[in-house]
Amino acid sequence: MNNIKFGLKLWSINYDLIKESEELISGGFFDYIELMPIPGTQILPFKKNNIPYIIHSTSDMYGFNIADKDKYDFNLDLIKQNIEWADELNAEYIIVHPGFGEMETVQKFLDKMEDKRILIENMPKAEINGEKIVGFTPEQIKELQGNKFGFCLDFGHAIKTALNSGINYKQYVKEFLSLNPKVFHISDGTLISGKDEHLNIGEGDYDFSFFAECIKKSKTRYLTLETPKINLNSLKNDKENILKLKAIL
Repeated sequence: MNNIKFGLKLWSINYDLIKESEELISGGFFDYIELMPIPGTQILPFKKNNIPYIIHSTSDMYGFNIADKDKYDFNLDLIKQNIEWADELNAEYIIVHPGFGEMETVQKFLDKMEDKRILIENMPKAEINGEKIVGFTPEQIKELQGNKFGFCLDFGHAIKTALNSGINYKQYVKEFLSLNPKVFHISDGTLISGKDEHLNIGEGDYDFSFFAECIKKSKTRYLTLETPKINLNSLKNDKENILKLKAIL
């Protein structure tokens, strides 16, 4: 498929993978890095190259959860750090998870944000520690976007929500397309389990010709690969997955 820009997912702890990532981008395997800033890491190693970036906000593994009203100040500090990284790296977008907790809390937090680069990512329908995930329906995403923010469509998250809701996943994904996603996240997964999965391309049951159809219908061409890293010290698995993906699309 022409004009797609393929993204490589990295965390800011992956200093040792920078050289290899540069080689994969210069070799035409990937076009940009989707980078997740981790507290306590340094931005300088990532500034030394001329690679296009998208920032993915720090994950809940590091305590970031904008749906938790008791973490407002903590969340605010982290999102400000993410925005600073985006500024320093000239990132086009900042992808944010709505988190788990209360929808109202997420809305109040986003009301304080004015950065137009923010994209709200759809989540899989689930509960974490008894708290409901926020942002798993097109209606919720649209409400969180308001007139300010864009949208990141994670195919796998939408499929898992459809499975957990007992509805047709292709129709459900098409509903999200009406929100004009700016970035897509893609991986493989099974159609049996409603549990969030990020499998290697070809290991699951997803219909990638359907994904290709969705991407063609959209205006965006940013597609980030979210398959597992088998060896955390190597991007060999990412290279193998992107070759499989390109052969399908």
